Amino acid sequence: MVENEMLEIINSHREGILQSEIRKVMGIDSKKCSRTVNKLMKEHLIRREDELADGRKTFRLFPIGFTGPSEKHLKLLAGGSFSPCTGCDLECYPETCNRLNAWVYAIIEEES
Repeated sequence: MVENEMLEIINSHREGILQSEIRKVMGIDSKKCSRTVNKLMKEHLIRREDELADGRKTFRLFPIGFTGPSEKHLKLLAGGSFSPCTGCDLECYPETCNRLNAWVYAIIEEES
């Protein structure tokens, strides 16, 4: 289905994708592209912003909703989770905390 394919492409571009570019990638005409974009916007699955590209007016399409952590947030994760100290109210020593040590080892493994 065209809507699903378009949504998948838009979701894979966290910083947005030009409507003119997605039309070329999908190999559809501008009329079909516009109708599909409008349908996805009515379903609150995407949003669009005006943009000039090569001196022509187009739109940048963005996904709506959580599509996973952004690149800058990925730097805060190790093993798919934030530091276990975040929100922890246990009184412990970092050197002997098993949860913290496991998280630090996950960072080391990801960097290897």
